[in-house]
Amino acid sequence: MIICLAFACVSAQRNMRGRKDLKVSNIEQFHLMVFPQASSEKGKIKLNAYIMIPSYALQFVKDNGGFKSSFEARIRLLDDEGNQLDNKSISETLLATDYLETIRKSNWYFVEYDFNVKPGKYTIVSEVMDIDTRNSGLREKKVDLSKYKDEFILFPPQVMIDYTGTWQGENRLMPSYQNEISFQQSFIPIYVTGNVFSENYSLKLVLKDMDGISVSKLDTTFTNIDNYFTHQLNMPVAEVGGLRVELFVSLEQGENFDEEVIELKIKRPGISSYIRDIDEAIDQMRYILNNDERSKLSKAKKKDKEELFYTYWKDRDPTPETSNNELMDQYYSRVRYSIDHFTSFTPGWRTDMGMIYILFGPPDDIERQYMNSNRNAQQNWYYYRINRSFTFFDENGFGDYRLTTPYIYGRTW
Repeated sequence: MIICLAFACVSAQRNMRGRKDLKVSNIEQFHLMVFPQASSEKGKIKLNAYIMIPSYALQFVKDNGGFKSSFEARIRLLDDEGNQLDNKSISETLLATDYLETIRKSNWYFVEYDFNVKPGKYTIVSEVMDIDTRNSGLREKKVDLSKYKDEFILFPPQVMIDYTGTWQGENRLMPSYQNEISFQQSFIPIYVTGNVFSENYSLKLVLKDMDGISVSKLDTTFTNIDNYFTHQLNMPVAEVGGLRVELFVSLEQGENFDEEVIELKIKRPGISSYIRDIDEAIDQMRYILNNDERSKLSKAKKKDKEELFYTYWKDRDPTPETSNNELMDQYYSRVRYSIDHFTSFTPGWRTDMGMIYILFGPPDDIERQYMNSNRNAQQNWYYYRINRSFTFFDENGFGDYRLTTPYIYGRTW
């Protein structure tokens, strides 16, 4: 299975055309981030939207000794009834000098747009289409801004990070996807906004580990003549253990108080950013562990278990000279996709569809069939590159698809 996974990690995947209902492949791996912020216009909210497109989500083709990819992206703002209020569209061509640049996790392209809206409920819809394959992906987020109408309120803080990609400047301070930070950072840029009265106010930031112990603090008082504020505060941090910490941000002005709490993920060398908990990550490895590895991990103590986890993936790192383990990233990105798309009564990664997706990635083609007035449904997943297909059947109409293709657990095809 590792061979199949590694092959998928370094192979350009094309969607097969000709069937009515094609599976969108890697293009679906772009991200949509939406942040409400204080606006200089009274009674309005600045809704900051980003489409974050990783290089590995696009199809790159050889061009003049390098590689090229073209795409179209669109961000739309809809009201609570689905009516479009505003939109932004762009077309872009990206150039890469070598193949590794096209799959490197640090290479992103950002599409951003600010919508100035009144308090209420909205939907942000983002679409990205790969020009070469004509594959497209869609993301949407529902945003409830109804509570942001008070004269005194703190908006959710944004964790910022320097992205050192190729296409939009060597260093660009942008919101961190999944609030991810490096354990080696000396400080964290935090973007804080809110509505206040025209008098002094204070902001207090406290960083705590998962045991609730404070590891860093920042307390600042500001003088304000406007009814809103925006600040970028550099939160000092010391080296902390684990993979997660919590940031408490509080706003105080006279007797008024408001607080926001966000969880930060600590990025460590060789550990995928999709991993939140080592025990959970080990459990999610069940599809690729052999019996001896599974037995050894289940019997190991917590500290030894983590070391076995690191060793397992380190031994399979395709680029050990870099801090990223592309194979681990690919595996756990598929786990995350399965959770987002196949979860019903069971976590998506535990379902039959999740298992096949994790092991083999996005199918080249999907054929869907509906019977008995759509109560029963069947899906056939085709993997032309490995000459395999898998059939899933939903007998009750609730989306609980079960694999009917014979499968031998723990063995390669």
